[in-house]
Amino acid sequence: MKFLFFKAFTGLFTAMLSLWIGGFLVFSVYSLTVNPENTSEKTDAIIVLTGGNYRIQTGLDLLAQDLAPKMLITGVHDKVTVDDILKNWKSDKPKPTCCVTLGHKALTTYDNADEAKEWIESNHIKSIRLVTSGYHMGRALLEFKRKMPELKIIPHPVEEKDYGVLEWKFWELAFSEYHKIIFRLARISMNLD
Repeated sequence: MKFLFFKAFTGLFTAMLSLWIGGFLVFSVYSLTVNPENTSEKTDAIIVLTGGNYRIQTGLDLLAQDLAPKMLITGVHDKVTVDDILKNWKSDKPKPTCCVTLGHKALTTYDNADEAKEWIESNHIKSIRLVTSGYHMGRALLEFKRKMPELKIIPHPVEEKDYGVLEWKFWELAFSEYHKIIFRLARISMNLD
């Protein structure tokens, strides 16, 4: 009897471990290979989630390309101003004077979606280009689509220039993000929020 229990437990553990490893590998490949969609399509706004390298610069580049008339950067530190952000403007076009909004409330991806929803609704936005890192895009889309199912979202993952598949930093970020998305999906499936 004990042997059968041990065998069943070992089989279940092996299956769960294989599923976890397979999921992590699929997630990692997605993170490394996901590309921006519809790169020339215009939207009502660009939404940038802070927290990773090149996200804000990518948003500014998209704004300079006239892919949207306005931009929200959500999750910005309290002391950062629009002038601080626009110091990074690298376009031949004049710096925008009216169309960059900073959101200072969000601390998490869940908060980013809440903060963006409030801004989107007050600005009557119907479509956005969502800018964040490739490893973060899955969870960002999950939160944004749950809060705003009618909103058209064009994912625009940022090219990671500082690390790739051979860098420890990538695997550290992917490992953390993989578990965050599993945790969120578990909470959603149990109707905990």
